[in-house]
Amino acid sequence: MCELDLNLQVGPRRRGFRSGMAFGTLTVFAVRLVLSAYILAVAVYVNATGNWDKDDDLVSSTEVNAVLGQTASLPCDIEPSTREDRVYMVLWFREDAVRPIYSFDVRGRAFNKALNWSENNDVKSRAYFVTVTKPATLSLETVRLDDEGIYRCRVDFKNSPTRNFQVNLTVIVPPRELLIFDSSGAEVENVVGPYRVGVEFSLSCQVKGGKPTPVVTWLVNGTETMGLLQKLGATIVVNELTVSQLKREHLNTTYKCRATNTNLMTPLEKNVLLDVYLKPISVEILTKPLILEAEKDYSISCKCIGSHPRAKISWLDKNGTSFKSGKVVNGEDSKSVLSTLIFSPIPEDHGDILKCRGENPELAGAYLDDQFPLNVVFPPKVQLHLGSTLNAENIKEGDDVYFECKVRANPEHHKITWKHNGVVLAQNYSAGIIMSTQSLVLQSIGRDNAGNYTCLASNDRGETSSSAVSLRVQYAPVCKAKEVTIIGASLEESVKVRCEVDADPADVDFLWEFNNSGENFEGASAKFDGNNGTMSELIYTPISDRDYGPLTCWGRNPIGKQEAPCIYQIIPAVKPSQLSNCTIKAALNLSSEILEVECVPGYDGGIRQEFKLEAFEVSSGKMRLNASSISMEIPIFRIAVADLLPATHFYLRVFAINAKGKSDPTMLEDILLRDSEKNQDSGVSMVPLILLLVGCLMALGVTVLSVMLMMYRRRGTTSPVHIEPYMKQPIITPPDSRNNSMLDVTHGDHTYFVEYTLKQVADYALNNQPDIIQSPQDHEKIKREPQLFLPVRPDTLFAPYDIHKQGLQSNRCSLNPFSAKSWEPISFKADRNLMKEIIIANSIPGPESCV
Repeated sequence: MCELDLNLQVGPRRRGFRSGMAFGTLTVFAVRLVLSAYILAVAVYVNATGNWDKDDDLVSSTEVNAVLGQTASLPCDIEPSTREDRVYMVLWFREDAVRPIYSFDVRGRAFNKALNWSENNDVKSRAYFVTVTKPATLSLETVRLDDEGIYRCRVDFKNSPTRNFQVNLTVIVPPRELLIFDSSGAEVENVVGPYRVGVEFSLSCQVKGGKPTPVVTWLVNGTETMGLLQKLGATIVVNELTVSQLKREHLNTTYKCRATNTNLMTPLEKNVLLDVYLKPISVEILTKPLILEAEKDYSISCKCIGSHPRAKISWLDKNGTSFKSGKVVNGEDSKSVLSTLIFSPIPEDHGDILKCRGENPELAGAYLDDQFPLNVVFPPKVQLHLGSTLNAENIKEGDDVYFECKVRANPEHHKITWKHNGVVLAQNYSAGIIMSTQSLVLQSIGRDNAGNYTCLASNDRGETSSSAVSLRVQYAPVCKAKEVTIIGASLEESVKVRCEVDADPADVDFLWEFNNSGENFEGASAKFDGNNGTMSELIYTPISDRDYGPLTCWGRNPIGKQEAPCIYQIIPAVKPSQLSNCTIKAALNLSSEILEVECVPGYDGGIRQEFKLEAFEVSSGKMRLNASSISMEIPIFRIAVADLLPATHFYLRVFAINAKGKSDPTMLEDILLRDSEKNQDSGVSMVPLILLLVGCLMALGVTVLSVMLMMYRRRGTTSPVHIEPYMKQPIITPPDSRNNSMLDVTHGDHTYFVEYTLKQVADYALNNQPDIIQSPQDHEKIKREPQLFLPVRPDTLFAPYDIHKQGLQSNRCSLNPFSAKSWEPISFKADRNLMKEIIIANSIPGPESCV
């Protein structure tokens, strides 16, 4: 009688026909009773059939492999030989055991409700019979090593004879660990290396465990490769793969180690990737311009191929230092690295070398270069320097100086030009100006040589000027005014005399002297008002006639004393002389609505003068305009036509005025503004106008010829006049005047004609009407001939001082340049220096003074 295991579950299983019947509601006694009865029945059945004998014939024998821990499927054919037959019971036995380890009972029940039974709890929990497959199989889960052995399946049918099937179960143990080591013995996980090209390379694959002994192989990029196979002990297998010399193509090679001892499971594998450092194959600058223009943008690209890891591209100059100009833009593809240098070459880059270097950053010295010379064209770069042996702060008059012009140009400069204060210098050996290749020599310089010097260099790209270099020439003081200054002053009138000199250094000490009849300066009434650099002021007050005369000013600085003094002639002040040679014209730089009146100034009386113009309406005598000159030196008046309207007939009066009074007025009479409306285009024939124009031209020609004949005749009959001791009046014939002159101006919608009539007179001294010269219509400045200027008689300038003339005539000092030459009409404006000499000579307060 078999013992009952209360933990046995009878009924269909969870998988296949396994099942379980719950006994939660049955009592333990009932379970024991039922199972005991079932076991007794099976035992009676087995004994009755007599088929437990191990010598029974086998139908077939099958080899089955199962992997440790997985499921083993033991086949057993349960198909009946006839259709009418059916299975009653399937029994499984282990080795030579007479007791079954598992049964499948279909007796008295439907096939799908067969009873699965096992006496062994371990088998019962892992085994179940699968009938849906052909053949049917006994599945044994979680196979263990002790499950290995021979199993027998016995199948009983209702009618057919019993069948026996033998199954030899082999349990396979897969390898448990696979490791890869490099030549240094270090374990490799994913990447092996990096290595350099040309070295020996080896990998070792070590596999532990496995039953039967696993097969260990190498696959290189998927292709099986032989290695050196060896076994270490009972459970370790090693396969070593060696490459004698690495090449570029070995980069990124995949090495796979595989270990397997069954087809029932995936082999144990491990991959590693080979990393090899590679130096660049080639470096190339893609564009190499033959000529580069300065300040123009260029893009220079360089391509590097074959480096691993990625190459580093650098731009260098001829010295191997980093090229600092421009910016670098990097790019890459799968096979190359591209670098683009964007820069604007400068003149300093000319002659340099632009080098592109492709370098493997991980390999020392693994680089390649490509380069080309920079041919940068540019206008000259010019620098001007004072001679290196010269001290710029210690150059004075009489020294020799030289300049050096340094030029850098591509193409080479072909011309150098020198300038002084913007004026081009020419070589002049006699003047001490000597030019060599790139030098300028100035011999025995004077103060006129001071100023700014520049040199200009030219080539095919243009012309460039250097920065200005200032030359300082130190010199002793000299007068700013090159001529004698006349100062008019009344008795007991204090005047400020300003002495200004040019000097370098500008720290000047001044000495004033007044010498009249041997008197010292202190004898005159004077006092200093102070010195200020190159200027000194003296307040001078003539007390008597003996205080009129020459006042001199001397300056001294560290260079030396002034060679010639500044002379100020103190003379009695008088009212200004009358204006002369007045001209009316249309203003050149303004619209035609402006009239411009210009006169020649007379003597200013020794003090500053101003100029005034007054316009009067003839009919009423009412003043229409009072204007001042727009210039302090020359009497120039501008009159707006609108200020004269509605009067059409008027006269002008111009005069000079100073502190001593007004000059005699100069009259411009019979000026008429005649209104004439503008003509509009009409169908009138042009023939009469052309004839009228021809007639006018002929009349003008005859008039000009007549005037020229009259002037020639008068010039020929006028004899030279000498200055007698008593300054007799010379007879002077005035120039010819022109009658009925006309000037047209425009105002608004009207055109006005300015008419004036010039009078002929026999004696110029009786002529109160000066000439009015018509303005030319081509807007050119009037050119006054000397014969058109008013004559000036020096003996009339200082009528109150005729008492000095007789003494002057008897003086033997020859200070008066007019005592021995004839008197001729002169232009006050054209020969002002001569006029001053006359004034000075006629104004000396005593015969004993020679100025």
